[in-house]
Amino acid sequence: MGGPPKGGRMIRAIARLLWELAQLEADPETHPVLRPLALHAIGLYGRPAHDTTAEEWEEVLLDAIAQRITDKWDRYGAPSAARDPQGEGFVASFEGPGDPVTVKAATKREAYREARKLWIKRLLDEP
Repeated sequence: MGGPPKGGRMIRAIARLLWELAQLEADPETHPVLRPLALHAIGLYGRPAHDTTAEEWEEVLLDAIAQRITDKWDRYGAPSAARDPQGEGFVASFEGPGDPVTVKAATKREAYREARKLWIKRLLDEP
């Protein structure tokens, strides 16, 4: 069966749920979970969360995620991949955030993909 929505559709579904929650809150701009997105909505649209649409919140969440990745990418740089010096496939690595990470895989694409996935998780989870 279908499984979870992919990519942007998943983010849009989460944004819609957060928007619905914001509509139930008296002051989403002070809610501990909603505050970052509510303030981002104000920054993008110049209106309080209650005065935005679900579609606008979808764009707010996509924009916030893209901005975070872009800022952290500039700070840390992206993972890189190369042939394993011992001749056993490929390695990919990144230096931050957090401790350095090295990933080994049979192909360069697999190593780079796994390193990017771990790196993006860290970018989104870093305070």
